[in-house]
Amino acid sequence: MDRQKILALGEDLDQRFGAQLVVVTVDTLAGEAIESYANRLFRTWGIGDAQKNNGVLLLIVKDDRKFRVEVGYGLEGAITDGFAGEVLDDMKPKFKDGEYSAGISSAYQRLAKKIYTEYDTAPPEALQLSNDEDGELIELIITAALFLLIGLCVLFFGPITSFLASFVLMVLFFVGNALLYIISLGHWGSFSFGSGSRSFSADDSGSDYDSSSSSDSDDSGGYGGGSSGGGGASGGW
Repeated sequence: MDRQKILALGEDLDQRFGAQLVVVTVDTLAGEAIESYANRLFRTWGIGDAQKNNGVLLLIVKDDRKFRVEVGYGLEGAITDGFAGEVLDDMKPKFKDGEYSAGISSAYQRLAKKIYTEYDTAPPEALQLSNDEDGELIELIITAALFLLIGLCVLFFGPITSFLASFVLMVLFFVGNALLYIISLGHWGSFSFGSGSRSFSADDSGSDYDSSSSSDSDDSGGYGGGSSGGGGASGGW
């Protein structure tokens, strides 16, 4: 899912339910626990509707190699601690491979889908969430086709010719996958939602960092006054 669809998805959640799904990237927490930082940030900004408390924060600390999903009170039944942990576990291999945009996009979609489900609503057709399993299915089909071609070569052309044909097919297979990987390789900044720089005071001293959000916001907060009791999950890569 590209940046524009993610933006539209976040706006749709906000307009329909007052739900706000926010992605924030921070360079470092300088030793502070990510749980306390995320909860304080969530409460200070007031992510989600004040009555429904239906906000979700995905916090990524780049230099510390940590991330957390912080969930508002109103969505703790839909986005459980266990599910939040699964989302982070799925992000981990992507982040380790440098595919940051893919990891964030996948996590955003899974969290958004849970919010829609909580309100018994399907996403608009134009914003239908993609399924990561589709990529795995395509890879499985390609692999099966490769072995089928190798088998046909053995059957019709004999072992020597089949060996050469198999070698060529294997080379093409790995080169093709390598090119797809390079094309899809993410990097920091490629997934920015463009809400600009925000300031958050953790201990009466300003701490500036870049924030990425599903919607633009002003210096007064720009969110609905929601709160969180510390539900969610933390992890690292």
